[in-house]
Amino acid sequence: MIVPMKKATVITLRSEKQEALRRLRHLGLLHLCDVPAQVPSAQEWGEKKLLLEKALAVVGSPPAPGQQERERPGTDPQAALATARAILGKQDSLRLLNEESEYLEKERLRLEDWQGVSVADLRPIEEQGYEVRFFEAPPKRADLIPSGYRAFVIKRERTFLWIALILESGTRLECDLKPLDPPRRGASQLEKLQAENRSARERLCRELGQLAEEAGALAHAAHEAGREIELAEAAAAMGHTDALSYVAGFLPADQARALREFCRENRWALLLSDPAAEDDVPTVVRNRRWIDIVRPVFQLLGTVPGYREFDISFFFLLFFAFFFAVIIGDAGYGLVLLSGTLFFIARFRRRDREAPNTLWLMLLMSLCTVVWGALTGTWFGSATLASLPCLSWMTVPAISSFDPRSSETIKTICFVTGTIHIAIAHLWNFLRQARERPIIRSFAQLGWLSLVLGLYYLVLNLVLSRERFPLPVFAAWLLGAGLALIIVFSRQEGRFFRGIAKGVANLMPTLLSGIGAFSDIISYIRLFAVGLATVEIAKSFNAMAAGMAEGAVGILLAALVLLLGHSLNLAMGALSVVVHGVRLNMLEFSGHLGMEWTGRPYKPFKE
Repeated sequence: MIVPMKKATVITLRSEKQEALRRLRHLGLLHLCDVPAQVPSAQEWGEKKLLLEKALAVVGSPPAPGQQERERPGTDPQAALATARAILGKQDSLRLLNEESEYLEKERLRLEDWQGVSVADLRPIEEQGYEVRFFEAPPKRADLIPSGYRAFVIKRERTFLWIALILESGTRLECDLKPLDPPRRGASQLEKLQAENRSARERLCRELGQLAEEAGALAHAAHEAGREIELAEAAAAMGHTDALSYVAGFLPADQARALREFCRENRWALLLSDPAAEDDVPTVVRNRRWIDIVRPVFQLLGTVPGYREFDISFFFLLFFAFFFAVIIGDAGYGLVLLSGTLFFIARFRRRDREAPNTLWLMLLMSLCTVVWGALTGTWFGSATLASLPCLSWMTVPAISSFDPRSSETIKTICFVTGTIHIAIAHLWNFLRQARERPIIRSFAQLGWLSLVLGLYYLVLNLVLSRERFPLPVFAAWLLGAGLALIIVFSRQEGRFFRGIAKGVANLMPTLLSGIGAFSDIISYIRLFAVGLATVEIAKSFNAMAAGMAEGAVGILLAALVLLLGHSLNLAMGALSVVVHGVRLNMLEFSGHLGMEWTGRPYKPFKE
């Protein structure tokens, strides 16, 4: 559930504002509001923190914040900044030396291509009044070489010739050959430069190693810079009068008593109120432990419901478990995931640590997959395994993966699931709006509920079979009544007939939304399609392996194909869960709830 919040305004003497902020930070309850986007003092500390973090990235990871404070209680910020600048300066120098080393290595390799010939080697010839020019010619076009000059072939390949021409200095030469530029340095000069470069790099590495001993001081200074940033932003969020300062923020309603006692102890004034409609209230979501296992999915997506939106955690978990099971669709894969999950949970238990929510979520997902796979008779996509007496008794023939007639039943299950999923959204909206004014506007949600139920029968008729699923008469009544309720009640704002007029004027968008609801129900067929693809790919790898399993080598190759093939199939299934299973919750279901996921997490001002 989304926790009710209170808006709190703490008032103190202006002369005590800095001390008040430090104490509030120590309390760690108040999520500050009205923090300016640009705080000059915070930007200055932010630049220092960035400098320190860049230096830490060079010399090593910082220790934990608590360990930093114990190890470096008296770190000088200026000394830490000087150390950081020294580290980054040496890192830049080392980067330039590495680039120089790569260039020198390329020059050495180029010199080998030129058979050791360099510009430095040609200086004695130039001192005698001659010069050597180099050209590239096609291998069978010797006629392009200018006559009357001494020419030497210095390199011959299948696709080109390198030619050297000896000319008198200053001679103008016009020809169709491609000119070449020889290396600028000789072998001895390159070796000397490489040795100097190597020595300089080793020296810088030693110096950086020595500076790495200051990583603890840098980490502590970066942590302190972060604290100063928070303090500067909090100070900028404060309002002032001649004698007083005040700061406003939000906190969970069940923590208001603790803040009240804290303000009483410090002799501060406190104003508590419910958030106003225009307030940007942070969101705190709390659920029972068994529901909270779905939290890692929301953290992965980076989504937070708005304070006045819905907490869909329970329904997300319920339907996501089913989506996961249908998409993976194989009891064998479910057992693999279940075994791995139990192994890691056991490791945490042996270390007396609590297993993270991710593992408990995976435990539920894998169990659901095993159940669904057992009901459909899918065990690593093998018909042989599915026919074993110890496994076949669990198979429901109507949804068996190896019975082509089951596809229509599974499609129907997908459409039923989608209809229920979307219907829950509109029923939930009705219950929420029934507590608001005007109450009659909530009846529009009952209209949407009726429309969705009518569309379900229309989907079965149009998508599956007109003969098997003829459109019942009451479905037309559901569609008509639903549309009428939406038109009459969706735009009600206190004046009944004006609301009806607005609903009629909004008829076209309503019809388009109805078409969208129709397509949303159809979109749940993706569960069938992706689940079928998973099974068929498993069957294909099984058939491929069966064709190889002849002789010892063939059996080994078949085993390798099965291992790699099923691993790839399982990985693709997991990706499909993220794409399709999450989408049905976050787009179709949340869309009918009217959620925009515009919330921001509750981040109290604390140490």
